[in-house]
Amino acid sequence: MRRISIFLCVLLFPASVFSQSAAMHTVAVLDLQIAMRAALRAVEVCTEAGHQVGASVVDRFGVEQVTLRSNMGGAHVAETARRKAWTAASFNMPTLDLDTLAEPGRAWGLVTVPGAVTLGGGLPIVSQSGELLGGIGVAGGGGGDNEAQCAKAGLDAIADQLK
Repeated sequence: MRRISIFLCVLLFPASVFSQSAAMHTVAVLDLQIAMRAALRAVEVCTEAGHQVGASVVDRFGVEQVTLRSNMGGAHVAETARRKAWTAASFNMPTLDLDTLAEPGRAWGLVTVPGAVTLGGGLPIVSQSGELLGGIGVAGGGGGDNEAQCAKAGLDAIADQLK
Protein backbone atom coordinates (compact mmCIF):
# COMPACT_ATOMS: atom_id res chain seq x y z
CA MET A 1 0.00 0.00 0.00
CA ARG A 2 2.88 2.38 0.81
CA ARG A 3 4.40 1.84 -2.64
CA ILE A 4 1.11 2.76 -4.29
CA SER A 5 0.93 5.97 -2.21
CA ILE A 6 4.45 6.96 -3.21
CA PHE A 7 3.71 6.16 -6.85
CA LEU A 8 0.54 8.27 -6.78
CA CYS A 9 2.40 11.18 -5.15
CA VAL A 10 5.02 11.12 -7.87
CA LEU A 11 2.37 10.82 -10.57
CA LEU A 12 0.03 13.48 -9.18
CA PHE A 13 2.70 15.93 -7.95
CA PRO A 14 5.44 16.34 -10.54
CA ALA A 15 8.98 17.16 -9.45
CA SER A 16 8.43 20.87 -10.14
CA VAL A 17 6.03 21.04 -7.20
CA PHE A 18 8.74 19.75 -4.90
CA SER A 19 11.51 21.95 -6.29
CA GLN A 20 12.46 25.23 -4.66
CA SER A 21 12.62 27.16 -7.94
CA ALA A 22 11.52 30.76 -7.53
CA ALA A 23 9.52 32.70 -10.07
CA MET A 24 11.69 35.76 -9.39
CA HIS A 25 15.29 36.30 -8.37
CA THR A 26 16.88 39.20 -6.55
CA VAL A 27 20.28 40.40 -7.70
CA ALA A 28 22.59 43.18 -6.61
CA VAL A 29 23.12 45.99 -9.11
CA LEU A 30 26.23 48.12 -9.24
CA ASP A 31 25.38 51.79 -8.64
CA LEU A 32 26.11 54.10 -11.59
CA GLN A 33 28.30 56.41 -9.48
CA ILE A 34 30.43 53.44 -8.39
CA ALA A 35 30.68 52.19 -11.98
CA MET A 36 31.80 55.64 -13.12
CA ARG A 37 34.40 55.85 -10.33
CA ALA A 38 35.88 52.48 -11.34
CA ALA A 39 36.06 53.36 -15.04
CA LEU A 40 37.51 56.81 -14.34
CA ARG A 41 40.22 55.42 -12.05
CA ALA A 42 41.17 52.81 -14.65
CA VAL A 43 41.53 55.54 -17.30
CA GLU A 44 43.52 57.76 -14.92
CA VAL A 45 46.02 55.01 -14.04
CA CYS A 46 46.62 54.07 -17.68
CA THR A 47 46.88 57.74 -18.69
CA GLU A 48 49.48 58.32 -15.96
CA ALA A 49 51.44 55.42 -17.48
CA GLY A 50 51.35 57.16 -20.88
CA HIS A 51 48.52 55.19 -22.55
CA GLN A 52 45.40 56.55 -24.22
CA VAL A 53 42.71 54.06 -23.26
CA GLY A 54 39.06 53.27 -23.01
CA ALA A 55 37.46 51.76 -19.91
CA SER A 56 34.01 50.27 -19.65
CA VAL A 57 31.84 48.82 -16.89
CA VAL A 58 28.95 46.47 -17.60
CA ASP A 59 26.39 44.98 -15.23
CA ARG A 60 26.16 41.28 -14.42
CA PHE A 61 24.15 40.69 -17.62
CA GLY A 62 26.73 42.42 -19.82
CA VAL A 63 24.71 45.59 -20.32
CA GLU A 64 26.93 48.68 -20.54
CA GLN A 65 26.72 51.04 -17.57
CA VAL A 66 29.50 53.46 -18.46
CA THR A 67 32.31 53.77 -20.98
CA LEU A 68 35.02 56.43 -20.81
CA ARG A 69 37.82 57.20 -23.25
CA SER A 70 41.01 59.20 -22.83
CA ASN A 71 41.06 62.46 -24.77
CA MET A 72 43.35 60.99 -27.41
CA GLY A 73 42.19 57.37 -27.19
CA GLY A 74 41.69 55.71 -30.56
CA ALA A 75 38.28 54.96 -32.02
CA HIS A 76 38.63 51.26 -31.18
CA VAL A 77 39.34 51.54 -27.45
CA ALA A 78 35.81 52.20 -26.19
CA GLU A 79 34.22 49.26 -28.03
CA THR A 80 37.09 46.90 -27.21
CA ALA A 81 36.93 47.87 -23.52
CA ARG A 82 33.16 47.24 -23.48
CA ARG A 83 33.60 43.84 -25.08
CA LYS A 84 36.32 42.90 -22.57
CA ALA A 85 34.04 43.94 -19.71
CA TRP A 86 31.19 41.91 -21.25
CA THR A 87 33.47 38.88 -21.62
CA ALA A 88 34.72 39.10 -18.02
CA ALA A 89 31.16 39.36 -16.69
CA SER A 90 29.79 36.64 -18.99
CA PHE A 91 32.43 34.09 -18.04
CA ASN A 92 33.00 35.47 -14.49
CA MET A 93 36.75 35.35 -14.92
CA PRO A 94 39.60 37.61 -16.03
CA THR A 95 39.94 37.83 -19.79
CA LEU A 96 43.67 37.23 -19.46
CA ASP A 97 42.80 33.76 -18.10
CA LEU A 98 40.39 33.23 -20.99
CA ASP A 99 43.16 34.18 -23.42
CA THR A 100 45.15 31.18 -22.19
CA LEU A 101 42.09 28.91 -22.39
CA ALA A 102 41.32 30.04 -25.95
CA GLU A 103 44.54 28.58 -27.35
CA PRO A 104 44.13 25.80 -29.94
CA GLY A 105 43.80 22.42 -28.27
CA ARG A 106 42.20 23.84 -25.14
CA ALA A 107 38.81 25.59 -24.92
CA TRP A 108 39.45 27.00 -28.38
CA GLY A 109 35.70 27.35 -29.02
CA LEU A 110 35.80 30.50 -26.88
CA VAL A 111 37.02 32.45 -29.89
CA THR A 112 33.78 31.62 -31.70
CA VAL A 113 31.52 33.18 -29.05
CA PRO A 114 30.05 36.31 -30.67
CA GLY A 115 31.33 39.47 -28.97
CA ALA A 116 33.84 37.72 -26.72
CA VAL A 117 37.31 39.25 -26.47
CA THR A 118 39.82 36.89 -24.91
CA LEU A 119 42.60 39.47 -24.57
CA GLY A 120 43.80 40.67 -21.18
CA GLY A 121 42.24 43.75 -19.65
CA GLY A 122 38.83 42.54 -18.50
CA LEU A 123 38.00 41.63 -14.90
CA PRO A 124 34.78 40.49 -13.25
CA ILE A 125 33.39 42.79 -10.56
CA VAL A 126 32.49 40.66 -7.55
CA SER A 127 31.03 41.73 -4.21
CA GLN A 128 32.82 40.91 -0.97
CA SER A 129 30.31 38.08 -0.49
CA GLY A 130 31.22 36.60 -3.88
CA GLU A 131 28.22 37.76 -5.93
CA LEU A 132 28.93 38.72 -9.54
CA LEU A 133 28.05 42.40 -10.06
CA GLY A 134 29.48 42.98 -13.55
CA GLY A 135 32.74 43.45 -15.38
CA ILE A 136 35.30 46.13 -16.12
CA GLY A 137 37.37 46.27 -19.28
CA VAL A 138 40.30 48.41 -20.41
CA ALA A 139 41.73 48.65 -23.93
CA GLY A 140 44.58 50.64 -25.47
CA GLY A 141 46.93 50.30 -22.51
CA GLY A 142 49.90 48.71 -24.22
CA GLY A 143 48.96 45.06 -23.76
CA GLY A 144 46.77 42.79 -21.69
CA ASP A 145 48.94 42.80 -18.57
CA ASN A 146 49.01 46.62 -18.42
CA GLU A 147 45.30 46.85 -19.14
CA ALA A 148 44.50 44.30 -16.43
CA GLN A 149 46.51 46.42 -13.95
CA CYS A 150 44.51 49.50 -14.90
CA ALA A 151 41.24 47.56 -14.55
CA LYS A 152 42.43 46.32 -11.14
CA ALA A 153 43.11 49.94 -10.11
CA GLY A 154 39.50 50.69 -11.02
CA LEU A 155 38.32 47.81 -8.83
CA ASP A 156 40.59 48.90 -5.99
CA ALA A 157 38.98 52.36 -6.11
CA ILE A 158 35.56 50.86 -5.32
CA ALA A 159 36.56 47.82 -3.23
CA ASP A 160 35.27 49.25 0.04
CA GLN A 161 31.81 49.74 -1.51
CA LEU A 162 31.38 46.21 -2.85
CA LYS A 163 29.65 44.73 0.18
